[in-house]
Amino acid sequence: MKLRFTIIGSGNVAWHMAHALDHAGHNILQVISKTESNAKALASKFGSYFGTDLSKTDPKADIVLIAVNDDALEKVANELPQFNQLLVHTCGSKPMEALEIASKRFGIFYPLQTFSKSDAVDIYTTPFFIEAHQNSDLSILQKAAVSISNNVHFGNYEDRLKYHLAAVFANNFSNHMFTLAKNILEKSGLEFDVLKPIVLSTAKKVQSLDPASAQTGPARRDDRETMNNHKELLQDQPEWLHLYNLLSESIKKYSS
Repeated sequence: MKLRFTIIGSGNVAWHMAHALDHAGHNILQVISKTESNAKALASKFGSYFGTDLSKTDPKADIVLIAVNDDALEKVANELPQFNQLLVHTCGSKPMEALEIASKRFGIFYPLQTFSKSDAVDIYTTPFFIEAHQNSDLSILQKAAVSISNNVHFGNYEDRLKYHLAAVFANNFSNHMFTLAKNILEKSGLEFDVLKPIVLSTAKKVQSLDPASAQTGPARRDDRETMNNHKELLQDQPEWLHLYNLLSESIKKYSS
């Protein structure tokens, strides 16, 4: 079943969703974004209409897919005209009811993944969470989701929000730790690239091991001498030292 899509947004998620849907044979009718140049850049990949006016949403679209930041969703929903098309959003932290102001047909099309335009992502293994106000629309979303992923889930808002929270810990916070690690090294003229093999090994471990059982390091061993040496190095960075202490205590708690 080939579907016609209007994409609202032109950022990282919109970019990957549009390409995945096009690759699966669906038709990208439009790209509408607050920044015309960004809308044009994405729409040009598919020969689609582009613009900034939400009132120009094509009535021929089977699905209007809103792929904007979570905090921009309400504004977009309020600016959309009333229509009878299936309206979905890709936000993990917002309920589908955020869209009912614009359409009686609304739902969720949420990919649990981190996206950057410059970084290729295996969409086919990416978990997608779908939900719809009407059962008939859930069937449509399922057909769209399984056309681009073999990892599709039916999930309510409460479950999706918990997955979103867990993803913040697993992805956003861990990436911030990489940022701090890079800063620690660069302050001394050392190279972050040296850490890349251990970063990859850590990610690979949790594919087959329980994260708690895979934990290593001085806090896990209660190696106080090493930890005190680390803390000495962090004396001029009280925020980093605070994080080091918090995380070390948490690791010790789970390891006891």
